[in-house]
Amino acid sequence: MEHALISLMDTPSLPVAFTSKLRNRDPKGCILANDEFYVVFESYPLVVKQMAQLMSEKRFDLIPIEYLYAASVFYRKSRNPHGPSSRPIYVFCLEYTEFTCDMKPRGLWDSLSGKAKEPAEVFSAVFQGRGRLNMGKVPNDFTEASALEHLMGGVCERLGVARRSFREIGPLSLGAECPQIS
Repeated sequence: MEHALISLMDTPSLPVAFTSKLRNRDPKGCILANDEFYVVFESYPLVVKQMAQLMSEKRFDLIPIEYLYAASVFYRKSRNPHGPSSRPIYVFCLEYTEFTCDMKPRGLWDSLSGKAKEPAEVFSAVFQGRGRLNMGKVPNDFTEASALEHLMGGVCERLGVARRSFREIGPLSLGAECPQIS
């Protein structure tokens, strides 16, 4: 089955792989691969709109939607039936906005120190070639490991492959030109 590539021009709120706001801090995310696909798993990625702004203006504005975690799915470069492309076929994510999700209560010190609000619940969603699908709200009790397993469950179901077929290649610092994903 051939999977459609996602149009970056039509999806300005799409999380972009290898752009985590936390790229220099833990959790650092990882790259996983099987024989046909690879997955970039990370926390707090930037979105297409922010990346375009960063490239043109050397800065980016915050947007109302936040992605706690995202798993971007790509064809391995040598297996892509669409030819050479760095566009994903799916992006599974855990997302929230302050106006659509309940937030965890903050104490006085958190408020005074400016600590960011944390969501009590998040939306589980997937971007694909035909747009974005909302799969409903889930409690935000995720750790990096449980978020990875949650998102990889969606990845494997959509691709029709077993989770055990994916092996971890290494950290995000390997980058998009990592030879193990060609």
